[in-house]
Amino acid sequence: MELKVNEYQLPEQILFNYEELKAELTEKVQHYETLVYTDDQIKEAKADRATLNKLKKALSDERIRREREYMQPFNEFKSRINEIISIIDKPVAVIDKQIKEYEDTKKQEKLEEIKKLWSEMEAPDGMTLDKVFNDRMLNSSFNMKHVKQCFIDAIDRFNRDMAVLVNLPEYSFEAQQEYISSLDLSKAMNEANRLSRLAKQKAEYEAEQERLRAEEEKKAVQPVVPDVDADSVSKVEKVTPDPIPTKQWVAFQALLSTEDALALKEFFNSRNIEFKAV
Repeated sequence: MELKVNEYQLPEQILFNYEELKAELTEKVQHYETLVYTDDQIKEAKADRATLNKLKKALSDERIRREREYMQPFNEFKSRINEIISIIDKPVAVIDKQIKEYEDTKKQEKLEEIKKLWSEMEAPDGMTLDKVFNDRMLNSSFNMKHVKQCFIDAIDRFNRDMAVLVNLPEYSFEAQQEYISSLDLSKAMNEANRLSRLAKQKAEYEAEQERLRAEEEKKAVQPVVPDVDADSVSKVEKVTPDPIPTKQWVAFQALLSTEDALALKEFFNSRNIEFKAV
């Protein structure tokens, strides 16, 4: 079956007074572009517009008529061609369906072969078929020898990368888990570095908190010098009988400067007087 088209004569060029119309209209357009109608010339303006629209319609109508005449043979040819194509489409659709079913069956059979091949490979723990499988392996151009080599390369790369992660100084386990999930050495290394930075920040934070607690505890156990002033001391001396046969505790408060407090403390020490904050 083949398409055979008989020789045919192309339509001749349609000739008309193109140059004459173009020249005349170009001149008139220049005239109308600068023309300003007065109120008394509106009737004349309408007549000019009607004349131009009449010529425009005549040109358009003639173009449409000629186009239909010229296109009629082609449209008839086009319709017949499309009818033949629609007849062809029906068996093509049936054949396409059968080919697809056949290719799907072959792909499923090859997938089973790939699964069997993988089960025979010495794959390390954590490495599964879904992490190395690629849909292109099911193509007929991708033979099983090539599939096997892809598996070997993937396993070798996995073992090399895991050996690097095992020797990390810290967070080796977490890095290995990330690699098993992504099979991306860079991501695994970044995860180890992230955890290391986080642990360092946590240690620095805890050390700072411990330092602050120690300072607070140190302040809490320091002795407090009582605030007393000279006037209060004078009052104490006035109300205290002299001599005192026995000592007793006397409570008082005093408003003192630092200098006064030190002087009072020295006085108490010189008299062997015990004192404590109230």
